Amino acid sequence: MKQAVLHAPLDLKVVETDIPALDDGDLLLRVESALVCGTDVRIYEGRKKRNVTYPTVMGHEFSATVADSAGPLPDGLSIGDLVCVYPLLPCGHCVACSREHPNLCRNRIAFGYQLPGGFSQFVRVPAAAVRAGNVVAVNGISPAAAAIIEPLACAYNGQRLASAQGASTMLVSGCGPLGLMHIRLARQLGAQRIVAVDPIRERRALAEVSGADLALSPGPGAADRILDWTEGAGVDVLVMAVGRTDAVHPYLGVLAPGARVSVFAGFSGEGTNLEIPANDVHYNEWTFVGASSSRLGDFQAVAGLVRSGALHVEDLVGTQLPIDAVTDALHLAASGRDLRVGVAPWG
Repeated sequence: MKQAVLHAPLDLKVVETDIPALDDGDLLLRVESALVCGTDVRIYEGRKKRNVTYPTVMGHEFSATVADSAGPLPDGLSIGDLVCVYPLLPCGHCVACSREHPNLCRNRIAFGYQLPGGFSQFVRVPAAAVRAGNVVAVNGISPAAAAIIEPLACAYNGQRLASAQGASTMLVSGCGPLGLMHIRLARQLGAQRIVAVDPIRERRALAEVSGADLALSPGPGAADRILDWTEGAGVDVLVMAVGRTDAVHPYLGVLAPGARVSVFAGFSGEGTNLEIPANDVHYNEWTFVGASSSRLGDFQAVAGLVRSGALHVEDLVGTQLPIDAVTDALHLAASGRDLRVGVAPWG
């Protein structure tokens, strides 16, 4: 089989290797679609090394077909099922796990970090992940839609933590693929009115197609227009869907009393400090909440929404390049010129 192996930052090679052997309780998956996350780009470039074990096979957003099993399959799974895979396997006993934050487990292992991920034609799922319910059947949808469930679950986690369900007004700052996912998810979860901000005209158009009532270019006047749009009330929830401080700073003046801010996107490099006036937080009772990855329950909930047809996301998957062009896929994803770029293992 073919597999893209990262030996060190910028040292990525596609190799021919054996299909993984299975231990008792393991599953063998035939990868159908794998998407490129911004985290994959940072791992490839060497800007993210925490929890990465070299050599590694990146790709934690993927769908697959169940190809083989070393032992009885768990209830709800059959050979030939299309599945998506929750990528984290927490330890279950550390402080984070014991306080119901298993996604923050410092001892966790994950596909695409320590476990070989989806930039491969086949993936072995360890028995512990099979028992934990990480493999979720999603028959009846496309492989691309199944692969995008993982980042969508991250968006679900961010909105849940910010108590965004049923928000009267929401501002999504940044309309890349994840910003668009936030808009669609917010609509599904009952947000009444959504405004989106992005500098790229095409993305603003996609934001409106995705359910935004208003899509604005950032810059002078954007905050005033949002205030006018809310008749001076401000927004209840701000989702920071791009890792830039200017995704938040210009909009502090449009936060309503009691507003919640989801610091959703990860930052890298310089200029990562948010400057928030303490008295504004104090007197307005604002809540700022982080969001990292997702919990298994988030993943399963979103899988159900996509599988049922309630949430349509397949069109957010952009260019799919063959596994031999995986480096080109990473560069395209880093450019921000496309939607969710993918790696087609059999393309």
